[in-house]
Amino acid sequence: MVRGSRSEDKMKFKYHTDWRVNEEGKKIPVRRPRIEIILRKNSEQKDNETNPEFRTHGLVDSGADICLLPRQIADILKIDLDNAERKESTGANGTFATYQTQIYLEIVYRGMPVGIDMVDVSIPEKDPEGIDLEQNILLGRSHLFKKYEITFNESEKTIHFKKINSKK
Repeated sequence: MVRGSRSEDKMKFKYHTDWRVNEEGKKIPVRRPRIEIILRKNSEQKDNETNPEFRTHGLVDSGADICLLPRQIADILKIDLDNAERKESTGANGTFATYQTQIYLEIVYRGMPVGIDMVDVSIPEKDPEGIDLEQNILLGRSHLFKKYEITFNESEKTIHFKKINSKK
C-alpha cells in the first residue's frame, strides 16, 4: 500500500472470531475487535537476522494505555530488554513486572501493511503459564489512537479507523 494513500485514511475491519470452550465442552465463537498486525523490533525494513517480523492479531483495546506484548513474542523479535526500563504494570489480573520499550507496528489492511511507527510497549518479565499468546496482545491508546479516530460498532461487529489529520 502506498504511504499516505486514500485507502489508509479510512479503514474498516470485521471483528475477528476467537473460540472458547463452554462448560459442556462445546466450542463457542466469540467476536472481538482484533486486527491483523505485523511487529518488528525497530523499523519497517524486514531483515530475518536483525529485524525479524511477527504476524498475528492484536486486540484493539481502548482501556489500555499502551500496547502489551507477550515475552515469548519479544524473544522471537530479538528485543533486547537488558537496558529497558522496569515497571509495575496493572491489568485485569492484577499487578505484574514489565519492561517498557518500543517496537515497530504495522496494521494489515486488505492484505497490505499500513505503517503506524514505533509504539510504546510493555513486555511482562515472564509470561503466565498456559496462555494463548494471541489473546494477550493488546493495542493500547498511546500512538495508535493519536493517529486514528477509532470507532467500535458492536451491532455490526466492525471497527473503523479514520486517520486524524495533524495540523501543522
